[in-house]
Amino acid sequence: MVGIFGGDALRSLAAATPAEQVERIEAFATYEQGLIAHVQGLQTPVAEMKPAQHKPLRLKVNPYEGKEGENLHFWVREVALAMDAALISTKRLQVAFALSNIG
Repeated sequence: MVGIFGGDALRSLAAATPAEQVERIEAFATYEQGLIAHVQGLQTPVAEMKPAQHKPLRLKVNPYEGKEGENLHFWVREVALAMDAALISTKRLQVAFALSNIG
């Protein structure tokens, strides 16, 4: 308590009459309730908050043409990363995306 209110405030409260103590505690409680109401007024109600919407990231994948030096494994991994970034979740769309990148 001393760390929160300070030693002088606690000594003053201890030296006060019981009626003064009640009055000070009630004044502090009123002040605290006012602060809480103010902070709650600043917060956006949950009903008004919009849900977070993930925006897909569009990545360009070079088409796989089977040329010398091209690695099919790396190309498949690159397509998979692009699908994850673009939030492509259904198998049908994943296949369509992969096929669209075959040269």
